[in-house]
Amino acid sequence: MVFPLLLAACQTAQPQSDAMQADPEDRALAEAACGSCHSVEAYGLSPNAAAPEWPRIANTRGLTRASLTTWLTDAHNYPADMDFYLDEAEVEQLVDYMMTLRREDYHPPY
Repeated sequence: MVFPLLLAACQTAQPQSDAMQADPEDRALAEAACGSCHSVEAYGLSPNAAAPEWPRIANTRGLTRASLTTWLTDAHNYPADMDFYLDEAEVEQLVDYMMTLRREDYHPPY
């Protein structure tokens, strides 16, 4: 009876990534609005090879919440394939989610 308790006490919980702890609504919006072209997960390749993975974008040197917000708000910055409208709340949700993909030890997959 004591052995299972000791065994359980020895197990360590794996830390969850920030992306796993992200707001599910933010992640759902990212998948719905952007997931057909971009990988919006912490790992994986984009369905569209020309669309960078979101972790790659989120970990771009010099990227800030403000610069990402500005880029997503100014539709004229989008490539032609991304010609769609995001309201202010959606921009904030996408920025919030994308910031969860930042990592100190990030290395691009290729």
